[in-house]
Amino acid sequence: MKSTKKIFNRRSWLAGLASLPLSACLQHRSGDGTTTVIDFSRSFCHYIPRNRKLWVRIQIECRCQVFDRSVEKSDEYCLTVRTQTGLRTTPPSDHLDPGYDFWMIFSRKHVVIRRVHTSSYNRNPSRPGVDHFHSSGWHLQPCPARQLRSGKDIREALEAWRPLVARSEFVGEDPSRGYVIEYPVKWADGNPDNTFRVETGPVVLLDPRQVKVGRSLEFDDFQWAYLDYRSFDRVRCFLERPTSILSGATYQPAERNPRRNPALTADQVARIRNRLYSGWDPPIAKKQLRELFQTDHFSAVSFLPVTTTLYALDPPGVG
Repeated sequence: MKSTKKIFNRRSWLAGLASLPLSACLQHRSGDGTTTVIDFSRSFCHYIPRNRKLWVRIQIECRCQVFDRSVEKSDEYCLTVRTQTGLRTTPPSDHLDPGYDFWMIFSRKHVVIRRVHTSSYNRNPSRPGVDHFHSSGWHLQPCPARQLRSGKDIREALEAWRPLVARSEFVGEDPSRGYVIEYPVKWADGNPDNTFRVETGPVVLLDPRQVKVGRSLEFDDFQWAYLDYRSFDRVRCFLERPTSILSGATYQPAERNPRRNPALTADQVARIRNRLYSGWDPPIAKKQLRELFQTDHFSAVSFLPVTTTLYALDPPGVG
């Protein structure tokens, strides 16, 4: 990234991203109760662009496995952490080179690349196949861990500074079909009364009624979510949706922590929207105009049944 030419070419080889198959990180239970889980701090996606001597490694944020136990088959997807690109000119030019965030989901045949720009008028994901890439794949680092079965177990693991990993399984009407996500627990509460709360993400969610093993998922099959749960059988999911940039403009916090920009009234918000969307002949369709004043934000909530297990990774040399 030291030369303008290298940075400028980045988008072209991102468009050719793809992945190859890998072996799953299989869980097993030993006689002492130890289970193998993913150590996300040492698990990465990687790729090599065509015609370039460049090795790229990206940390994994979440692993998703679509399964059909009736035929003992599954498909794997790995979500990477957020990455930033753009701003390649000096000085930066919003006209020539606006920056954007992007995430990638590696699969056996395709890689879904999601991009988020300043405006949410940005439905420009790509889904290249493996033939567009020299080589790629991912590495899941197994690590011994022990299941946490109660709020007391969770609190003790937190106080011992143990990394936590969770597996959450979602099924449809047919319990043999569904998907499971595995992800690091980044925020958790262990309470004196032995209750607990986990708040973590982002993760990818799917519709267990629609996904099938062997069908390569499209961009719109995925939902981006943060998870919030206090039990092992139910989860509150904060779902990302296109959201008006005026959403929350009327929010007034407590007086001890006032807003730096004063809160708007509902009438003021309505007048701003009326000014933006009516009374003139816009150069684009009104639906597209509204999208230009939206941004992707976690603005919806869904309560889902789930089977979640939590694990504490063993310290080095243990297990």
